[in-house]
Amino acid sequence: MKDIIIIILVILLFIAIFYLFLLKRSIRKFNKDLTKKLKQNSNIILTTDFTDKDLSDLVDNINATLIKYNNIKNEYENKNNNLQRMMTNISHDLRTPLTSALGYIDIVQKSNLTKKEKSKNLKIIEERLKRLSDLINSFFEFSKIISNNENIKLEKVNLVAILEKSISNHYEDFSKENRVINFKASKRKIFVNSNEMMLARVFDNLIRNSYKHSKSNLDITIDTSSNVQISFSNDLLYNDLDVDRIFDEFYTVDISRTKGNTGLGLAIVKEFIEQLNGTIKAEKKNHKLVFIITFKN
Repeated sequence: MKDIIIIILVILLFIAIFYLFLLKRSIRKFNKDLTKKLKQNSNIILTTDFTDKDLSDLVDNINATLIKYNNIKNEYENKNNNLQRMMTNISHDLRTPLTSALGYIDIVQKSNLTKKEKSKNLKIIEERLKRLSDLINSFFEFSKIISNNENIKLEKVNLVAILEKSISNHYEDFSKENRVINFKASKRKIFVNSNEMMLARVFDNLIRNSYKHSKSNLDITIDTSSNVQISFSNDLLYNDLDVDRIFDEFYTVDISRTKGNTGLGLAIVKEFIEQLNGTIKAEKKNHKLVFIITFKN
């Protein structure tokens, strides 16, 4: 009986030693694969051929951690690239009106201009400096938006009244070009729980975007058949416009830069709408550019 017990113990010891040998070999292989993955920055998933639940769980957790690390790293690299591109765009956008203004100042100072010509050049200088001021204000506003963690005050507001006010602010600009803003709403009062100041900023930016980057009339409608949907529609001026990137900071169609567009206006629109618990999307439909804002009832 004693001999049988010894034999059983020896067998169990042999099994334990063999188990530890396989475990150590698997850990050594896993460590080698992990080192290779980190050095080569590859996307391979680490595995183990050792059938042990605790080791398998450890491998899964390490894989999940590495995936999370890679996502953070990629996000950081993207943000760094976007920051560099943003700084280039800011430099270009600020330099353009400033250089132009300085050029006209030089002409006024060094040329023998008539009073009428001088007045005309001073008017151009004023316009360029106003544009520069608008750009600086837009950059400052956007930086506040993306860093602002304060709670937004929401209250019951009338969309129709806010839109009518925004439309009236741009009526003269559209009229000068024999263009109109067509506004249709199913009711005189359509209420949502929102923020009037932020909504007014959104509507102003969308109307101004239509004025600058289209030559057609602007159609604005409010549909309340399901959720509350506000659409802004005008003829598409740029066929190469990428609606999937239109809300990105500083995205512009190249030709639009000559009109002083930074892309910030629509980025601000998207940020505001999302802070107001709504959604916004852009679509191309029948040679028209359509922005659709949705608020849930």
